[in-house]
Amino acid sequence: MERAYSHIPIYYDYLLRHVDYERWYQYIRDVMFRYLRDPQTVLEIGCGTGKFGAKFSRDDFTIYGMDNSLEMLKVAKARAKRNFSIFCADVRNFALSKNIDFIFAVHDTMNYLVSTEEMRLALCAVERIMHAKSIFMFDLTTEHNIRKFFDGKITRCVRGRAEVIWENSYNPYSKIVTSILTVVEEGKIHQEEHRQRIYEKEEIIPVLNESGLEIIDVFGDYTFDEPSDTTVMVNYIVKKRL
Repeated sequence: MERAYSHIPIYYDYLLRHVDYERWYQYIRDVMFRYLRDPQTVLEIGCGTGKFGAKFSRDDFTIYGMDNSLEMLKVAKARAKRNFSIFCADVRNFALSKNIDFIFAVHDTMNYLVSTEEMRLALCAVERIMHAKSIFMFDLTTEHNIRKFFDGKITRCVRGRAEVIWENSYNPYSKIVTSILTVVEEGKIHQEEHRQRIYEKEEIIPVLNESGLEIIDVFGDYTFDEPSDTTVMVNYIVKKRL
């Protein structure tokens, strides 16, 4: 079994070809300007193949993309032009030499932190690169989303001569989602295991407090509405506690 995002990156954009990244980007941008008057610097945690970074760069923001997968960053490198820079780091212990105005982590990046201690370490690292007016936006996938759309599901996708098989299972006791991604190409088989943790708001609030952060707003599904029982992604907007 290979580590997560070791072989899937070259197929990643194709697997997510149905995603409207421009609309998604406009929402993230709207959030940024909702709380910041004149943001200059942006950091994306878990930047993956760099699609959002390219869009922020296009709109003349200084954008940094961070990911802990070198293989994903190899794909992102083609988009890292102008004022878009990428680097490899672990969200649990990274540091920067400057404070960042707007930080975001989307597409369940933070769900990859599978314990409250890992979440605390990550939030503390983010807090250290924030100034008094910085904003951090992150999403967390919901148990409803996993139960309805992923648990027990198998998805197959063919790309050229390769087939990608995506199998998902959920343990409601440990709150852990396990995804096995298998790539079959030219007679070779590569498998990756992805593990994510489901968090409820009641778990997140005390960890935020311990990390020196506090919630400004909580939205559902990339809207400005409150989450509901059928929300797929919960969007947290937080700031440094002064």
